[in-house]
Amino acid sequence: MADRLLDAMARAAARGYGGEAVSELEHALQCAELAWDAGADDELQLACLLHDVGRYAVDQSLVSDATEPTRAGPDARGHHEVGAELIAPWVPERVAWCVRMHADAKRYLCATEPDYFGRLSAGSRHTLRLQGGVMAAAEIARLAGHPWLAAALALRRWDDDAKAVGKAARPLSAWAPLIRCWFDR
Repeated sequence: MADRLLDAMARAAARGYGGEAVSELEHALQCAELAWDAGADDELQLACLLHDVGRYAVDQSLVSDATEPTRAGPDARGHHEVGAELIAPWVPERVAWCVRMHADAKRYLCATEPDYFGRLSAGSRHTLRLQGGVMAAAEIARLAGHPWLAAALALRRWDDDAKAVGKAARPLSAWAPLIRCWFDR
């Protein structure tokens, strides 16, 4: 599985990241690098590296919130859900949960921080609509006490900042040992 995942990530270098000026791979590497720079643990770094795995490592007909036009099937779901399910058998539950929740974390922050929406890129605003829009009060209440919420919110903020053209980040090969640690088992 590690080889398949690393290959999919390498191919993501040729794919634009939802209208942003960086590739899918650059975005993933920047997000993981921001987590590493902040002193996040290995699990959260891995979640940052793989948070968009549902965009580049699965059949996009399964994805309902693609930023590019696709032929989503009737059972399509968000890239965060599909991606989390893909990696769940190999990673700690917290990693899969953070991957699954990174879109809901955006919805949560839009509802709880008045200036957050204004910082979103046009692409993130578009996918916000596809992902259910600003979170409702009942959803916020259900999520607010979750022990991993802070990790998902941190991932989301790094996700937002990981769209900088030319930003230095370690190459995919530097992250391969972390991926192999979990996916070569």
